[in-house]
Amino acid sequence: MRIVLVEDNDEDREAIRTILEQRRESVFAFHCGDSAWEFVQKTPDIDVVIVSLNLEDASGLEICWNCRILAAERKAMYVVAISEYTNADMLVEALDSGADDFLHKPLQEDILLARLRVAERVIMLQKQLVQLANRDPMTNLYNRRAFFEKAHALIEKQGDAHPVSAIMFDIDHFKSVNDRFGHDVGDQVIKTVTKIALGESDFIGRLGGEEFAVLIQGQSFFAAACAANRIREMIEHTTIIAEGNKVQITSSFGVARLQEGDDIYALLKRADRALYRSKNNGRNMVTIDRSQAAKRSDISSCCAAQ
Repeated sequence: MRIVLVEDNDEDREAIRTILEQRRESVFAFHCGDSAWEFVQKTPDIDVVIVSLNLEDASGLEICWNCRILAAERKAMYVVAISEYTNADMLVEALDSGADDFLHKPLQEDILLARLRVAERVIMLQKQLVQLANRDPMTNLYNRRAFFEKAHALIEKQGDAHPVSAIMFDIDHFKSVNDRFGHDVGDQVIKTVTKIALGESDFIGRLGGEEFAVLIQGQSFFAAACAANRIREMIEHTTIIAEGNKVQITSSFGVARLQEGDDIYALLKRADRALYRSKNNGRNMVTIDRSQAAKRSDISSCCAAQ
């Protein structure tokens, strides 16, 4: 596990660090509460925070509280408060402030390690729940809710500083695949399409049965349209072998770029309109958002702008 230790007593800090490192944990030790909190905020994969309630430069209780708020966003972080005082009021206040556990200093090695094993089990369960809540079970892509949530956060964070484009696509005549070959073959088709799309971006959501959304970050609109066309071509030219059947499929695409004032819903709505023009114009093509087509005629070199 990755553990942040906040203890301004040098002797106590080194003793606890030694115990943790003997267990082969990755330990980030701080004597300053402000520095520790800044590090926790910037480091998304911290599993455990062990914080003294008797810091001189910051409130240990405040760090517990802030970590709990942060954990609500990240979904998995275990907070252990430690103190040389053992009165019931402090214990209650620590737990009410967001700590998951409370230990009395000086820490006994066997008790500390036992509590860490508890933390490890809790974190593992939390991560499993996050996986179930955020991921499509068949493809391991973001599910609809998680995709919109994470895309909204990305757009809010980046604003207009970095280009963001959205690709919407679905599999042409997917119902006929299920009707002809069965749902097991249909599932294999979905998995194959997922693997192909992941070659262009890891920010992908499965929004419905055969409908997908992709965010392309930090690239031009032209590059995003060409990425969509590469996915389209790869799908068209891939023969899927499943249950003894050879299946050929195509897909239709719509591409839009984030504009000033857009949120994720407006962006995907424009990409979705472009997708439906692809389907209405014969399928197996990439169509870009009309508001961008007038600005970037060079995009027509890799896809249709209709």
